[in-house]
Order: sequence, then structure tokens, then C-alpha cells
Amino acid sequence: MDVDQTAGSSDTPQFAQRRADVLSELVRLFSSGKDALGLAEAAVELVAQATGAKSVFVYFWDQATERLVLRTVTHIDLALSLHQIQMKLGEGITGWSALHRKPVLLGGDITSDPRFLKIEEVDEDSYASVLTVPIYDEETLYGVFAMYSEREGAFGEDELAIAEEVGLLLASGLKRAETVHELELQSATARFLTDMPPAANASLPSTIREAAEKILRLLDADVCLINYVAWFAMSAEPIAVAERIEGTEQVRVWLTHSKQQARETEHRYEVGGYHQISMSLGHGVTNGFITCFRSRQFSKDDVERLNAIATQVGVLIENIGIAPNTAAQTMALLASDREDQMLESLKFLGWRGNGFVPVLVQVKRVGSDIEVFGREVRDAALSVFGTETLIVNSGTLVVVLVPHDQALTAEGIQQRVESWMLGLERSIGMSADIGVGQSTARTNSIRNSLIQARGALAWASFSSTRKAPGVVSYETIQTVRELPRLVSEFGPRVSTRCEQLRPLLAYDLQHGTKLIETVEAYALHGGSAANAADALFIHRNTLRQRIGRVNDLVTENLDQDTLWPEVLFAARVLRLEASNI
Repeated sequence: MDVDQTAGSSDTPQFAQRRADVLSELVRLFSSGKDALGLAEAAVELVAQATGAKSVFVYFWDQATERLVLRTVTHIDLALSLHQIQMKLGEGITGWSALHRKPVLLGGDITSDPRFLKIEEVDEDSYASVLTVPIYDEETLYGVFAMYSEREGAFGEDELAIAEEVGLLLASGLKRAETVHELELQSATARFLTDMPPAANASLPSTIREAAEKILRLLDADVCLINYVAWFAMSAEPIAVAERIEGTEQVRVWLTHSKQQARETEHRYEVGGYHQISMSLGHGVTNGFITCFRSRQFSKDDVERLNAIATQVGVLIENIGIAPNTAAQTMALLASDREDQMLESLKFLGWRGNGFVPVLVQVKRVGSDIEVFGREVRDAALSVFGTETLIVNSGTLVVVLVPHDQALTAEGIQQRVESWMLGLERSIGMSADIGVGQSTARTNSIRNSLIQARGALAWASFSSTRKAPGVVSYETIQTVRELPRLVSEFGPRVSTRCEQLRPLLAYDLQHGTKLIETVEAYALHGGSAANAADALFIHRNTLRQRIGRVNDLVTENLDQDTLWPEVLFAARVLRLEASNI
């Protein structure tokens, strides 16, 4: 190794023995698994005793801040502010040694060296000799090992040799520690959910409290906030804050329902110059976010680690405590065939045992963020249907249980639902299909009322269009509720007729004619030219001319053998298709 040197030598048998003793002890500590900082602490005392150095310092390289940071000193120098004494690469003799990956050996008048940098906390006027050795391997700089003495020419080749060997041992220890630490962090990240104590899974508050503290410690952050955003919370969800108590390793964890208080906490760290990273909770749809602040800059690995943890925490919240039980109980309510199980689910969800009208809402589109969406849906429902209304959700399916009102008819309920949806479409751009069942006071069965609402929702989804979302009440489909089954049986034949009549649609669009409308009226009246002409307010000859044009364009003529119901449905389908073009 090249060395910048102005010094003497202390090559004696006694020194050689002390050198061997130092290295032997450090090798023993290294082999026993001593951590890198512990190894450095042992090295400064052993080297000081072996070489007669007054002070021995170890600086570690902090990649995040790009500074050499004083981490370990001899006992005589413990009054120094560890972590506070920092320097850039190239600054001072120590920084020069790190930058150039070369030892520096000065035997006198070190303050006159052009590389010298005055550090207020260190009484450097008492030092006459200095020896610095970079701690590094082929790829990475780990820090600098520095020795100081009051005697001129105190350090020579032997001291340089021992310092270099100690530097190599420390580099190996730091590399091992770095690898082990990274593996531990990766393992802790992967085990984040499984390492959560069972008690933390009991509720949302306990879950986010425990998660916030674990994230803070895992990222070595100064503060961590978890803000979970529920879709339909009847009150503001708690925000968890884990915050280090300044000057200690203790962590204070607290909950607040005030977004203003949480924002003030964030602002305090923002104006303090702390570095910040944030991640959305969950996967796909955002359910809130995690925000961390740290005095040191976060690394790319920290960001990736928080991303992985945020996904896990989002899944955890959605599958335990308040949110997951709500989703699970909502699904149990809708899927169960047993009245007693439905009753248990309703009690869990907060139902008070009164009669209700079930309203099922399948959300198709929302034009706002999820927090605004949930608040607007809840507030509007409570305003339209009353404060006793129960609102829960599972994914994009929203269940609204409207308290039974004897004075309110089924038509009145549907009008309120339509008014509710119209307001939401205007305020947040929401589009949905809605099914309304009969009141449980009328059916005397929770199960039957919910089955009716599910059937009405299926009908709404079946019949709605992108431009006209469906609101269907069971009252309006009760007598024809089996019609979709007939449509399914009739569908293939109607589909064939659609393809036969499709050239008429293209002809109408190109020439501005009304052949499809004519065929629909002709089929509706069973092939009667007189009745169809009267319905269209045209002359019979005009009708016959149109039917002649139709027969020219289709592959199968319309005549007395035609199955008119198939033609009627096909023509109606094509007309609906044309209205959406």
C-alpha cells in the first residue's frame, strides 16, 4: 500500500510481541462473532495500549449522508460528541486518507499540513504525530482508523503495519455486519406479518399501533404514521403515530382521530429538514398510507422495504380487526341461507333489530378519490334515508339497510334511491347498479328480503347501460322475475336473427332510412302490413316498399312462415345497439 509518510520507526522485539497480541485478540473477537462496532471499540483500546497512542479514533462512512462519522474513540476521549463530528471525503487529513484510499503518517507539526482541518471539539494542538489508515476493500469504503500521539515521530512502519492489519480486520467485520444486517432486515421484512403478536390482530387500533412501531424500528426512522382510510366508517378512523423520544432509544406510540394533529406532527418534521418517504397501504386500491421521517436520508433499499411492508400492512388491515370482519360479515350476510347466521352477521355489523329495506349497490365508476367517495356515499345516504341507516361494504358492493317506514311505499323508496344516486353522480361522478328488496316487515324474513334485493340487483346489472345505470325494485319485476331465464333459452335464436338483420342497421346508418324500425313494427303486429303501417303512420304501399327493400338485403325473406317473436327481439336489440353508437 502506498503511504504519505514523514515519520520514524519503533521496530523492537517488545513492540512486535505487543503487535502480535493485539492482532491475536482482535482475530479472536472477530472469530467469536463480535459485531463491527464492538470490534472497533476493542481495537482502539488495544492499539492505544500497544503503540502508546494518546487517542485512537474510528470513523465510519455513512453512505446516506456521504460523510465520515466519528463512531468510536478511546476512553480518554469519551467526552467527544460521537456521531456529531463528521466530515466529507477529502476534508482534513482523515478525509484525504479516505478519498485517496491511502494511509497518512505525519511525525510532527501536523497543523501546518495543507490537508489539516481544525475540528473545534478536538484538542488537536496537543498532538504532534498522526497516522490514518482507510478501512476499505476492493469495492467499498467503510471508514478510517486514526491514531494520535503527543510525541513527535511517535509512529513508524510498525505502527503503520498494525494499523493496516487492524483496518483489514475492521473492513472484514463491517462487510460481514453489513451483509448480516441486510439479511436480517430482509428476513424481518418478509416476516413482518408473522412476527406481529397475536394481540395486535384484535382490532384496527392495536394493529396500526404495533405496525407503526415495528416499521419505525425496522427503518431506524424518527417517526412513523399510519393513516388507514376506511370506505364507510361512521366516524374518523384512528391514525397511529410512533415517535422516538429525543436522546433515547425509547419509542412513544399514540393514536389520534384528528387529521389536523397528525398533519401538525408531519409538518414539525418537514420544517426540521427531515427526510420523508410515503407508501400507499394495500395492493391496487389505496386504503391509506404510511409516512416515515428520518434525520438521515432514506436509501433505495429503505424505499423498497417500506413498499413491501405497506402491502403487507394493507392486507393485514383488510383481513383482521374492524375492516376485514366487516367485509367478511357482509359477505356472510349475503351468501348465507340460514336466517340465524344472517341475524348474527347483522348484529355484528351494527343492526339494531328493527325492520329494514335492503338496498344493494354495485359500484361501477367513481370520479373521486376513495376517501371522498366513502364520505360522500355515507353522508348522502344518512341524509336521504335517515341517521339510523346502516351502511357497510365488501369491495365495490355496498349494502344499505334503510329503516322500515310504514308510511313509505315501495315506489317512495325507489324514488329516494334514485334521488340519492342522482346526487352522488353529480357530486363524485359515481355510477352504479342498484337492487331494492321488500321490507323485512313485509316478508317477515331477512333471508327473503335480501334474496329479493340480490335478484333486483342482478336484473339492474342485466338491463343497465353505460349511459343509464339501473335502479330496479323487486316490486317492479316480481311477476316477471323468471324472464331472464327465458331470455337465456331464447338468446341463441335471437342472436342468429340479429346477424341476419344486421345489414339493415348498416343500411339505415348510411342512407338515413328506418328499415330496422319498420321490421320491429311489422314483427310486433305479426306480419300485418295494415296494422304496422297504422302504427308507423305511413301508407301501406310505403310499408310494402320498405319490406321489399328489407328482403333484398337479408338472406331470409320475411313472410308468413317467419317466427315473429324472434324477429321482434332481434330488431329491438339492434335498435338499442344503434342508440349507443
